[in-house]
Amino acid sequence: MFAIERIKIIKNYLIENKQLEVNILSKMLNVSEVTIRRDLEKLEKEGFITRTHGGAVLNSEDNIYIENNLTDNAYEESTDYNDIADIAIEMINDDDVIMLSNGIINLSIAKKLITKKNLTIVTNDILIAAELANHQTIKVILLGGVIDSSTKSVFGTLTIDNLNLFFVNKLFIEVNGISSNLDVTVSSINIASLIQASIKNSNERIVLCSSEAFKKNSFYKVGKLTEITEKIITSPNIDDNFKTEIFNNNIQLFTSVNAFEDHL
Repeated sequence: MFAIERIKIIKNYLIENKQLEVNILSKMLNVSEVTIRRDLEKLEKEGFITRTHGGAVLNSEDNIYIENNLTDNAYEESTDYNDIADIAIEMINDDDVIMLSNGIINLSIAKKLITKKNLTIVTNDILIAAELANHQTIKVILLGGVIDSSTKSVFGTLTIDNLNLFFVNKLFIEVNGISSNLDVTVSSINIASLIQASIKNSNERIVLCSSEAFKKNSFYKVGKLTEITEKIITSPNIDDNFKTEIFNNNIQLFTSVNAFEDHL
């Protein structure tokens, strides 16, 4: 893997998770911890991060900082998130009960829900709940639990217990990695546990990720894509080999609003 590609992955990881540990990232990217530390030195010089003992944290001011300091690649990634959210919005109907797991794509979906009426939204993401709090026709249920400062979300036993009180029409699952054999992975065991629990309490499950997530493994496995969903939304530049594998497993693939309309 070239340094520029590695830096891009690290930036995207930090934008989503707000912090990282050198040893975990070293295993994820299959490079030495020394290499990761060198990458972090470069990012610190750019003002993107502050290094900590054993890792780094994303410099705030959160979204304002990120938007003002996007590289060209990161900007393309941000555009992908919005495009994926546009497709997801087409799948949501008035009066739906849906769950948005924590993540930047689901936050993009939340920002676009103003066009919908009488929705009930279940989420563990504090930023998503705050985004929807002032919408008069949307009921927001923020799950209880322990706040994770890096993701601005809640996790833990209390979160799972709260989750088991609800059943949703549609579950939008944001993931970090999908391997060549369609193993789905995420960046923390808390996220993996939440997704595994939420799958049991939903009628329809839709996986969300950018094309960058393919051929990439995060640290914690959620399960096989075929066991988790029958629909996946991603960006159009997904590798053709993955398209073939997804189609062969009878999973509907959506890469544009037009692609969604073609399935109707």
